[in-house]
Amino acid sequence: MTLQVFPLISNGDHTRNLYARFKTSEVLDQASFLTPFVLADSHLLLICTGGEADIRIGHRQNHATIGKMYLILPGTAIEYTTDEVHPLQGIAIYFDMLKPLSDINKATSGSTVMEVYQKGLLRSAYADELPHELFQECTRIASQLHECISVPQENRPFRIQTLMHELLTHVYAPPKESAIGDSEHTSALDQTLELIELGYAEHLSREVLAGVAGMSVWHYSRVFKNSTGISPMEYVNSIRMDRAKEMLLVPGQTIKHIASQVGFQDEFYFSRKFKKYVGVSPSTYQRQKRSKIAALSFGTTGHLLALQIIPHAALIDNRRDQHRNLFFSNIPYHLGRSKRMNPHIWQTNVELLMQASPDLILCNEYEAHTLKRTLQRIAPTIVIPWKGLSWREHFIQVASIVGQQQDAQQWLEQYDDKVIQAKEQLTHLIGKDTVSIIHIMMGHLLIYGRRNGGAVLYNDLGVSPSHDLLPGQVYRALDEQELPQMVGDRMLLIVDQDSESQQRWHKLQHTQLWQDLMPVQNQHVYLLDEMPWLDYSPYAHDQIIDETLKLFGGTQHINP
Repeated sequence: MTLQVFPLISNGDHTRNLYARFKTSEVLDQASFLTPFVLADSHLLLICTGGEADIRIGHRQNHATIGKMYLILPGTAIEYTTDEVHPLQGIAIYFDMLKPLSDINKATSGSTVMEVYQKGLLRSAYADELPHELFQECTRIASQLHECISVPQENRPFRIQTLMHELLTHVYAPPKESAIGDSEHTSALDQTLELIELGYAEHLSREVLAGVAGMSVWHYSRVFKNSTGISPMEYVNSIRMDRAKEMLLVPGQTIKHIASQVGFQDEFYFSRKFKKYVGVSPSTYQRQKRSKIAALSFGTTGHLLALQIIPHAALIDNRRDQHRNLFFSNIPYHLGRSKRMNPHIWQTNVELLMQASPDLILCNEYEAHTLKRTLQRIAPTIVIPWKGLSWREHFIQVASIVGQQQDAQQWLEQYDDKVIQAKEQLTHLIGKDTVSIIHIMMGHLLIYGRRNGGAVLYNDLGVSPSHDLLPGQVYRALDEQELPQMVGDRMLLIVDQDSESQQRWHKLQHTQLWQDLMPVQNQHVYLLDEMPWLDYSPYAHDQIIDETLKLFGGTQHINP
């Protein structure tokens, strides 16, 4: 069974049958424990022993320096900027809190119940930052804990548990409702909001939520409504309906299955609730056409363009994405795109999406990892896995979502006819020559496999790769000394415009190793723009066929 995050607190008893499961620890040197923007998937105890960093935890901004400690709950958004001269140092302890599922179900005595645990939240009186007076003792215990996992010992599992629980006796402080001020109220409320968004499919009553917040039911309901404008259960149902709207847009999902997935055992009761919330029945909502689609992953825009759909909002880099420039003026909202997608770009994109008010957001797993909960507050959000599916599967899935499966099938048939004609020409042009796709990006030397341009070149057109990467491997980094064995008979070369890449390219050209490469000797090096070769979508792949023929001296365009 699938278990969601579930509260571990009820009736004011905050520690009964509570277990800590240590996951890992990490000594920080370059703030490597976090990417610039993440959602914590477990509890994180962060102990700062040196350096500096600005860390935003949820809605609160913190300046981390020596002596600071933070307790970060699962599902919390974390964004940080470290000091380049004095990077953050310290210890990060990752752990889960567990409670037996059988206890929550209150199994009757004498029944046979397999001990199953579920994850939950450790609610403490401390909101994010822990008291400074705990620093010395917690640092001592955390250092011992990290050393314990680094040095093999016979009693290691027991020692880890002992140290973990000793650490939590210092970190944990039971909430006291009478001592809760406005900031603590906000923190407690935030925790229950996060719990609802993670565990909406579970049985979440006012009593359960009030217990998590450490308040009476009456007091919690009043604080919740004052903050959000609606009651706790109205909020729970709004989250359930928003998730149902997303599921209804995924082909092949039945209304009965969707109802059960969002916490309704009765399909008809779910349908009545959905119509009251959305204004139409679930089946009508499934059939509605979405005219304002936001493409938050770069490739998705190419799928929509192949279907002759102009996205309402899309990632655009005017300089790099010239293969799509015919559509720039028709896309109302231009979202920022960069090789280094820093938090500022993401924040600006989120603000633009809120202005755009799309009917639907399409993204891949990478955007979903950092932003899904934020995006879901703007519009129904569907995740299309980039790594797990081929471009053809992406295309069919996008077409199914927008109700244009027949158009997609027709497009693919025309594309395959074009491939057949192009393969005949390539056989005459390059014979059995092997071809590599080499990229100098941010100063790094890369070789591509059977994704991006390789999907067209190797998989569709049947060109022999100079070196086959592992299945699923998009590219791999190269040392210059590997080039003679990797580049093959012909080399397609992409050099980025950033200073690191241009410097690497300038130095490489003047080496004897470069001059001795077979493609260089035979003048079979083809300098390319980054796009359309690194765009993994049907719109780009159609162009790549034309580009390939043009490069090797054949007919530039084929009209099947």
